Amino acid sequence: MIVIKDLSKSYGKNKALNNISLDLVNGVYALLGPNGAGKSTLMNILTLSLRADEGKVLWKGASQTDAVSRIEEAGKDYRAVLGYMPQQQGMYDGFRGVDFLSYIAGLKDIPPKRTKEEVERVATLVNLSDRLRDRISGYSGGMKQRILFASAIIGDPQIIVLDEPTAGLDPKERIRIREIVKSMAGEKIILFATHVVSDIETIADDVILLRKGVVIERGSPSDLCERFEITQGGLESVYMKVFEE
Repeated sequence: MIVIKDLSKSYGKNKALNNISLDLVNGVYALLGPNGAGKSTLMNILTLSLRADEGKVLWKGASQTDAVSRIEEAGKDYRAVLGYMPQQQGMYDGFRGVDFLSYIAGLKDIPPKRTKEEVERVATLVNLSDRLRDRISGYSGGMKQRILFASAIIGDPQIIVLDEPTAGLDPKERIRIREIVKSMAGEKIILFATHVVSDIETIADDVILLRKGVVIERGSPSDLCERFEITQGGLESVYMKVFEE
């Protein structure tokens, strides 16, 4: 469980997040909003890449005996259950794919004797097994996206934060990523930020609409369609009605 309470963050005079409060339990949460809505700022705070100006994020593990604590205080324990795919493809181009995933496995304290098996498992999931020994410098943009996604799910983390995970992927690979996320949905907290509304319409349990750092609407895809009286076009039409009118 993650509880976000009264979270705010500013960059100079720009309020990126403005007093956001959310409760997250196991399921897939779609985070939708235009550029500048605050999506990446929220994800950076949840992944301890950024510190909020105000408010707090509380985390409780899966065990009934786990105490509730701020994620900053939980530190290593929180990071151990966290998987993150950033939007920017900042990787070591000189690494081979297997080296990169093994490096991430090491950061996550995956035992060395499990690393090879785990690297092969996630590489198979994202259809990169036959390219693992190639250097990342030779990967296409789509392949880099897929290995970043693999690095987010290696070690079977309980909290997965995905920032535009399907950007640059062809339709077949986008479907593959959706299906992987869908298969994990009941056992993990998955936050999926995207501009491609069709990628999350069939897999999201909860959709969070964010604009100018404020949560303006929240609900399941069907709830939002009913609320906005959308009879055709589904969640895509909701998005257009909210953000483009």
